[in-house]
Amino acid sequence: LENNTILMDKLKKVQQENEELKARMDKHMELSRQLSTEQAVLQESLEKESKVNKRLSMENEELLWKLHNGDLCSPRKLSPSSPSVPLQSPRNSGNFSSPKVSPR
Repeated sequence: LENNTILMDKLKKVQQENEELKARMDKHMELSRQLSTEQAVLQESLEKESKVNKRLSMENEELLWKLHNGDLCSPRKLSPSSPSVPLQSPRNSGNFSSPKVSPR
């Protein structure tokens, strides 16, 4: 009878530890799911930023090439009142949600 009582106490203790471990596993799984979701969102954001940076880099290369070759204004005739070099293209006027990066 005494042996049975000791074994029952040990069983209760082990069951309690088991429940605590299950609760910890559930918390870890939830955290893992949350981090996976956050990683997916960040990866998508990174890909969008990379596309924008690539497009801006290509546009910059094109403008540098046109500037070097004196071809900046040739695609269209400018009126005398319009500036000879546009300061900012309409595409870059704040339509992006990403922060502006200053030139180096």
